[in-house]
Amino acid sequence: MRTTKERLEQSAALLNKLDQRRNDMHSPAHGADTEWSVIERELQDLEKDILQEPGALEKYLVRIRRS
Repeated sequence: MRTTKERLEQSAALLNKLDQRRNDMHSPAHGADTEWSVIERELQDLEKDILQEPGALEKYLVRIRRS
């Protein structure tokens, strides 16, 4: 299993490649769906990681019930 740091570094590299490709193609919307998916997945994974081991953040957490 990858660490949070490794996962974020890999996602950041992917997002950088998408951005470079957009610039090369002069197409600002190129890969927008992939970009959205990567960001959404990382935010969900970070949330899960924090909730499993909140550490010093525990006193700031507000749990929201989702249906």
